Amino acid sequence: MNIPFEFENDKAPDLVDLIPTMPIDMVIRVSDKKESVSQEEEKFLEKVSRAAENGNIPIVRGIGAIGVLLANANDDVPLETFNDIGWLIKALSDQTEALNYTKQEADAILNISRKNKIIKGNGGLMS
Repeated sequence: MNIPFEFENDKAPDLVDLIPTMPIDMVIRVSDKKESVSQEEEKFLEKVSRAAENGNIPIVRGIGAIGVLLANANDDVPLETFNDIGWLIKALSDQTEALNYTKQEADAILNISRKNKIIKGNGGLMS
């Protein structure tokens, strides 16, 4: 079975562990072997980057909305509500960080692959 994520043994699994990482063989081909990705892989990386960016938009807007609610809260709001909101913001922060990392990783592989393609004269400006 091909599972695109791994769990670290030193902590309880959470949502961040379920966000897939880039295939290691693709990373090695592009960064170490100075090769480029296929057109299919390039489309995949572009979709990963867009999906990660799109995943962050509602999180950021939601955190902003929570900030507005907290700023306008009154004394009738129970302390547990603030604790729950705090844990929510922490979880959303972790998810946002993981999505940003996924986007950066996909973009980096794409950029290196495109540079490798130009250097080798394989579809770049020099061909």
